[in-house]
Amino acid sequence: MTNPIQQQEDEITRLVFDVSRLWRVQVNDTLAEFGLTASAWAVIRILRDEGEGRTQKELASELAIEGPTLVKLLDGLEKGGWIERRISESDRRAKTIWLLPSAHQRIDAADQALAHFRHQVIGELSETEKRDYIALSQKVRDLLKNL
Repeated sequence: MTNPIQQQEDEITRLVFDVSRLWRVQVNDTLAEFGLTASAWAVIRILRDEGEGRTQKELASELAIEGPTLVKLLDGLEKGGWIERRISESDRRAKTIWLLPSAHQRIDAADQALAHFRHQVIGELSETEKRDYIALSQKVRDLLKNL
């Protein structure tokens, strides 16, 4: 007979993975019309929200991905006209990443599409459910960070 506590923990684990996977699938579907993926959007979001001019090494660390994986993402973003690489003023061996001015309107449009998607899901939750979800997610995140 299975332990009820273990059953509950297994169900929570499955739900965390399912929600994460399904969310990413929907984000990818939403961003596809812009030629982006969730991973590429993560790069754009960091540059837009947290500041441009980061080195490739800094971005890879922030995204918790390997350098070659980031280079592939940056190649696609550069080819798509989203970003440019510049040689770092402080270290000629490093490249810094900048959003192209011409990309800002497309970034805003992609952000609007993502907001619409988020509202389709999160908008169905009551205010209490939203607060509870935030509190529980923050608690689990903090527990994970402290392992």
